Amino acid sequence: MELNKRNIIIVIIIICTGVLFVFFWNLNKYNKFYSSELTGVIQEIKSNRKFENSKVAKFVRDSNFNYTFWIYAPDKNDLKISDSIYKSKNSEDYQIYRKDSSGNYQFYKTLKSKP
Repeated sequence: MELNKRNIIIVIIIICTGVLFVFFWNLNKYNKFYSSELTGVIQEIKSNRKFENSKVAKFVRDSNFNYTFWIYAPDKNDLKISDSIYKSKNSEDYQIYRKDSSGNYQFYKTLKSKP
């Protein structure tokens, strides 16, 4: 009987360690993203069925940089492929720029990563 209690405690410790590892890994990833400045052009947009009005957007800066992120977009036309996107350091706001009729990017609107 003592061996079973010991095995249960070991399994609980392993599970708790795994949960803590995932939590701190995600926190580190978020902090790194939050403190980064990002610019690029949206290449792909997918609707997120789990969270209403949320989109998953993939944008590229150059051939070596691709980044996928979640963004809250309440309107269907808030994001379009080929829009330019900018996120300043220590911010959750995204400035969206859209091409005008002459092909120049003009500020369109600001979106957030959360509602």
